[in-house]
Amino acid sequence: MLEGLLPTKPFQTKEEYIYETLRTAILQCKIQPEEKLVIDQLAASLGVSTIPIRTVLQRLQIEGLVEIVPHTGAQVAGISLDTVEEIFAILGAFESIAYPAAARKIGAEGFKELEKLIGEMDAAVTAQDANQWSQLNRQFHLRIAEIAQMPLLTDFTRRVFDQWERIRIYYLKDVLTQRLPQAQQEHHDIFELLRERKGEALAAKALAHNMQAKDSYQTWINSHLRQTK
Repeated sequence: MLEGLLPTKPFQTKEEYIYETLRTAILQCKIQPEEKLVIDQLAASLGVSTIPIRTVLQRLQIEGLVEIVPHTGAQVAGISLDTVEEIFAILGAFESIAYPAAARKIGAEGFKELEKLIGEMDAAVTAQDANQWSQLNRQFHLRIAEIAQMPLLTDFTRRVFDQWERIRIYYLKDVLTQRLPQAQQEHHDIFELLRERKGEALAAKALAHNMQAKDSYQTWINSHLRQTK
């Protein structure tokens, strides 16, 4: 289950190596929701002892990616389509706070980084590479939160994106392509409002952007569920 995911870059500690490997595998659904995490098997796969595996599983539990049940063991946390509405409501609320703050604090380097990300996202749209676009989309939103200089909000936003990425890959992998052009235009709009430092308009745009995403996915989910009944 970890094939092709072993990190190539060096890590200072075995724990960080294990953490990045398992976290990536969970986020990409290489280890699927509710799949058992057998410590001895993980240790053998990664060529490490069981001690750092246990520590990493506890870290991932704090992030909501792993569930540890006493006397039973660990498993990957479950995910549900029922949380799609909640995810976008939370992101909308967070970003309606972060965007105006970012508009006040962003400097030349921040504009340069976001412009580069948007260019790469444009290329992913042209190539219809939804997975690449999704990774860049995550970076774009998190970078704005970082520019807002709100560490707690940035951390919570990252956790929400973690859950969303798992749902997207597990349930909705082929749906995003349909929304790419509209979603990317919304990112261009966000960037222009940041450039103009229009905080109030950015707060409204954050809510609208996430509402439109939620509606798009919810429409597909409802249609798909009707077809499969």
